[in-house]
Amino acid sequence: MRGATPLAHPAEGSHGTIVVMVDTNALLATVRTFAGAVAEKSATALPAGAEAQLGGPFENLLSAVAAEFGIDATCTGEAALPNRLGRPAFAVSCGGALAGYVELKAPGTGAEQRRFRG
Repeated sequence: MRGATPLAHPAEGSHGTIVVMVDTNALLATVRTFAGAVAEKSATALPAGAEAQLGGPFENLLSAVAAEFGIDATCTGEAALPNRLGRPAFAVSCGGALAGYVELKAPGTGAEQRRFRG
């Protein structure tokens, strides 16, 4: 694979290492596509929520990066948290199993990390 770079990380629960070959040029192109899509949506003269404009580009970014790693990832928008308050922007599943949640914030808006647990 041209431009492939090995990324190594310890395998959980083992003493070995998993090495994944990743096409760094493809990842860079994916991030550039994301940045371009966000810039395009942000440049519109229409009144729209800045945070909401990240949803489509983020889904495309996550899917493309996951595919580069050989992972089937799916975003489900506005997924309710079981037994909790709140509704994160996305629930992310990999291979049909819940992998985690993503909350998107408008560019320039931070999140108070002390408020989040889990």
